[in-house]
Amino acid sequence: MKKPGSGLLPVILVVFLAVPLVMLVPGVTAEEAPAAAATQAADAADGFVAFYFHGNVRCATCRKIEAYSNEAISQAFAAELDSGRLAWRVVNIDEPENTHFIEDFELATRSVVLVEYRDGKVVRWANLDKVWQLVRNKDAFVGYVQDSTRAFIGAS
Repeated sequence: MKKPGSGLLPVILVVFLAVPLVMLVPGVTAEEAPAAAATQAADAADGFVAFYFHGNVRCATCRKIEAYSNEAISQAFAAELDSGRLAWRVVNIDEPENTHFIEDFELATRSVVLVEYRDGKVVRWANLDKVWQLVRNKDAFVGYVQDSTRAFIGAS
């Protein structure tokens, strides 16, 4: 499910153009991604998956988005994670077997995406595009991810 977002394109473009510049900062390293991540990402048959998509090179902000998202999902949705209704997946989109996600979910940059699968096929999806805007406010970030996920999966 693609959400209309007027004014979102300039924000995405700024982030997309700024990421390569951030990678020039000392301390940014290449990430070794296990091949198992691709297999896990494709395992969804029925249910919901909260994905964090990243690349080989990861800045401090990218790592923070992953950590905050993981915390938001694991704290608020422990029962759904335990039951298998919801899964958390971290996927390196720079790995050849994962590049299809760029087109599948119209990724412009590193992203948190909620996906509903039925019979192994994507039924709908939502890119949580405000994570970049909220990353400097952990409480707002976690609340946004939790509220968005709750609404997406229909949990109360």
